[in-house]
Formats: sequence, structure tokens, C-alpha cells
Amino acid sequence: MKKNLFLFYMCLLALWACEKVVQPSSEPGSSVIEGTEQQKTWGYANVFAKNTMNLYYLWQKEIASSLDSWKSTEDPVEKVRKVRYKDDRWTEMIQDFSAFQSSVAGTEKTYGFDFVLYPLDNPLTTLCAAVKFTYEDSPARKAGLKRGDVIMKVNGKSIPYPNYSGIVFNELLGGDKLTVELKDGRTLTMDSVEMYENPVLLSKVFTAGDKKIGYLHFTSFTLDACNELVEVFREFKQEGVSELIMDLRYNGGGYVLTEEVLASLIGPEEEVLAGSVLSTMVCNEGLSEYFKKQGTDTNTYFKTEFSFTSNGQKQALSTKGANPGIQKMYVIMTASTASASEALVCDLNPYMPISLIGKKTHGKFCTGIMMEAEEFFDDYADQLGKTVSEQGKKYTKNWGLYIMYSRFADKNGRTLCMPDGLKPDYEAEDDPLDGFQLGDPSETMLARALALCGYQADTKAIAAPSKRPERIPLPLKDKAYRILLPEQMPGI
Repeated sequence: MKKNLFLFYMCLLALWACEKVVQPSSEPGSSVIEGTEQQKTWGYANVFAKNTMNLYYLWQKEIASSLDSWKSTEDPVEKVRKVRYKDDRWTEMIQDFSAFQSSVAGTEKTYGFDFVLYPLDNPLTTLCAAVKFTYEDSPARKAGLKRGDVIMKVNGKSIPYPNYSGIVFNELLGGDKLTVELKDGRTLTMDSVEMYENPVLLSKVFTAGDKKIGYLHFTSFTLDACNELVEVFREFKQEGVSELIMDLRYNGGGYVLTEEVLASLIGPEEEVLAGSVLSTMVCNEGLSEYFKKQGTDTNTYFKTEFSFTSNGQKQALSTKGANPGIQKMYVIMTASTASASEALVCDLNPYMPISLIGKKTHGKFCTGIMMEAEEFFDDYADQLGKTVSEQGKKYTKNWGLYIMYSRFADKNGRTLCMPDGLKPDYEAEDDPLDGFQLGDPSETMLARALALCGYQADTKAIAAPSKRPERIPLPLKDKAYRILLPEQMPGI
């Protein structure tokens, strides 16, 4: 972030000296935190969090009184959760910022599969894990794991209920080695690796009469997905695709830039080439007034040329010639469809007919930015003083804040997924146990979408012998992201 932005907010309360652990330093106009190592870490982390939320937070006005009473002695992780606005489930203080960034980028250590938990007995004492999908070249796929496989034991142990979080976090989603015993009698062993989980899971073209229908299963808006998305849509164009089934059932979001790239590939080509308004950004009252006075445009426009930085490397990308001219889009969605996925639907809705298939989406209607504590203490060193800046960087190394910065709206100012998510036009249930792999025209949700396109599969999904039991929610943090890159923040 740049020092010249909104400095009148940044007196920085660097005179937080009313707190007992804060003592004036030898440098006029600054203060240092003293006490135990934990007090110093918490104190500087709170300086960073409090002032960052005071400047950028979407609901800054609504939490002003909480900001005024913020104490440097409090646990900063819990404090951020406590002060965030009631509609905000996503702003989070991060103690391992590099791991958080890797997670969003899709490059964390993993076995490369996702799953859903089901009960095994009644009364409930034991769970099983049904595999939803595996990533290409992942340890899971190489070991032979596939959608529909049912995991009965993990490293020789059953999955207990209700105390299942240990096995889920530390073994199915963590650790270095995993052995699973499946319902069909197989035992599979795999080692976790640090890999890029390619979110372009699969793409296909279906034919219904004289109409070509493109199908894309996409699991995350990572920056590294941009080039492959362009190639997929070039293939759709060569095939003469006119309708698109966009499968976002497991997509919790990601980077706004990737969303803009995808929108330029799907939206009406004449609007893309004309640079029409794609979306608009609504920030807190202070920032909005600042942008207005500066004459800053907070709209986002369709475009075909993109430049961005990924993994420290500057990249340029063009979508020219890759737009196939989609006339209608069908979106497969579930409660796991969130953030950038919802924004894509909202932003394209004024420009083309869209049918929604599945279940109500997550309802994340805002955009976050990833702020790093060390960068904050560097950028505001002149207000904080040299000593505080250096101490702040030392004690908040690898700390960060994922903070809700703005609300997205379409070109007409509407946010269709606010506050509770997008509602389906056609109900359908994701069923990993239906007997078909993703991309198979008989798979439950894809079959529903294809039927709406006029395509009928040769076979029908296998009917469950009885109603599926209720799924058990995973004890996971809310992974719903729509993240602006620094260069996308207006006026900064």
C-alpha cells in the first residue's frame, strides 16, 4: 500500500501510550511496545490490524466504537473476529501469511482430493468420507482414488463422531503419509506433496442437434489458471460452442483478475471489445468520499489485455480471438459456490441469459484484500518512527490480514447474491455416490444442465436405493475468496 493514501486516517494512534504495555520511545511522536514476547507480538499485531481496519474495512463506520476501544493487550486473532461486522464471516487475522497465500494460490501441501462426510450408523457414532473429485497428477489420483470412492478407515482408524476434526485436519487434510481403506475393499497409500492443484478440472463439448455446448468444471480462480482458461475457450470457439455449462459447484472463489479474464471470454464479444462496464466497487464511506474527490473511477470494465504479477513474475495475457460468442450460460452451483464465482454470475447477468442449477450459493458479496503486517510497518515508518517500524516488522513477521475491502455490484449497482446467496432456477443435488464421474453426461447435476440445453444422455444416473443421509459439515474455516491484487485497488 502507498503512504500517500488517506493519511489523515493515519495519525496511527502511534500515541497508543495510554496502554500500560506501551511506553514513549526516545523518538518524538512514536511509541514502542514493551512487556513479554507475546505482549510485544500481540501489541504490534494489534497496531497493524486496528489501523488497517480503520482505513480499509468495508464496514468501518459500523464498527467505529469497537475500533475506539481496541486494546493492544488483546489477542489480535480473536479481536478481529470480535469486532468485525455482523454480516462479515470472512475478515481474518492470519498468523501464517505465506501458508494462507499458498492456499489461495492452490499450491499448498496436499494429497489432491476433496470429500464429503456421511454418517455410517444410527445412532450416529461413525462417519465415512465420500470422494468428490481428485486433481490431475495428484497423489490421490495416482494411487487410484476417484469420485464416488467411500473411505471407511483413515490410517487404520474409523472416523468417530462427534470428535472427527482431529482425523480430518491432521490426517485426511494434513500429514505426510495417508493410508485409506475403502468400502470396496481396496487399501490405498499416498504421500502428500506441495503441488499446484489445477482448478481447470476438465472441459468437454457436447452436441445437441446442431448446437454445440461447452462444459467447464472450474474449482478456483487462481492466477495461474488464466492462460489455460484462454486455451479452453479458444478450443470452444474452434468447436463452434454457442452455449456454456459453467460448473462452479466446488468453487469458493479466488482472484478478481482471473474472474475478469473469464468474464471477457464468456461475455458478449461486442461488449468486451467496447470496454463496457463489467462491475462497480462500493467501499466504506471514507474511501468512497476520497475516491470521489480524487475523481477516481471505481468501475471495472471488460477488456482483452491483462497484466499482473504471479509468483513474483510479471505476466501479460490477451483474450483476443478466444471469445466463442456464448449466447446462454448455465451455472452449476452449490453452497460451496462463493465469492468470485458469485460475482462472475452477478456481473454477467445484465449482459446475457443465465440459468442457475443446483442449490443456493454461499452468499459472499464482498471483496477482500490481503494485507501483510511487515509491509504496513514499512509503508508507515515515517508516521510510526524508525524504532516502532523496525520492532513492528520483527514481531509481526509472517502476520497478515484478509480484510473485506468492498462490495461488488453489477453495472446497474445490483448485488444479486446479497445477503444470502444466489437461488437456483432449477433444483439439483450434488451426489458423489451417483455412480458417475464428473463430466459424464449422466452425472446428476450435469445431466440436469444438459437436459435444459436439449441434450439427453443415453443412460440415467443410478437412483439411490433410499434417500441419501444428511451430510456432516466439515470443521473447516470459511474458504470463500474474492481478492483484489494491489494494482487493482483504485487510487493506490
